[in-house]
Amino acid sequence: MSKSPGSPIKISDEKLDRFSFVRAYHTPPQQSRTTTQDQIKNVSSGSSETKSKCSVSRCVGLELLILLLLLVLAALIIPIVVIILDTRSSPCSTTYSQTFTSGVTPTDQCTAWRVFTTGLTCSSYSLMQMYGSNDLVGITVTDSSVVTSLALALRYNSTLGVTYNGITWQVGQCSSGTSYVITATGILCNCASGYTMRPCHGDSNWGGMAGSTCGAGTQAMSLHFE
Repeated sequence: MSKSPGSPIKISDEKLDRFSFVRAYHTPPQQSRTTTQDQIKNVSSGSSETKSKCSVSRCVGLELLILLLLLVLAALIIPIVVIILDTRSSPCSTTYSQTFTSGVTPTDQCTAWRVFTTGLTCSSYSLMQMYGSNDLVGITVTDSSVVTSLALALRYNSTLGVTYNGITWQVGQCSSGTSYVITATGILCNCASGYTMRPCHGDSNWGGMAGSTCGAGTQAMSLHFE
């Protein structure tokens, strides 16, 4: 029997159910897609935060390592610097330096001279330099035995005459009750031109550097031992 062309095609309930199941399986709802994308974003965000935390930790660790290296380097360098400074500075290094005014009897300069000479307590010295504002270089003695003898003579107010490098040094007293003087002129208590220091002479003839040693012009005079 032939079917009428206009008759509707009937599909069994079993086929409809199977078709609906397949469609539901292969085409997830829009909400499910959105949820999955959100989850992916959350995972990506969490991964970025983890990487950021790892980067911060790595930077902190690197900074601590650099700080540790700097501390180790400082611990190595500081003792070396101290040793170098110790070798450059002598514990016996001492300097007398005062300004003397022309025509004026020194007072504070005399007190400082006595403190200086009594402080020459080292058993030996290797260098002495006499200089002043008239001659910043002055005269230097580097013979240890000569330098030590001059220092001891000044400390104990002893008379001494010694020649070094063509220069005759004299240590002695020019007037009773005064501290001893030192001169490179070779003559005590004399106004010979040259290098003489008489800080406690008792009048304005306190000496001078590289010139007149009596009634000299205002100047600074210095004596250094080490």
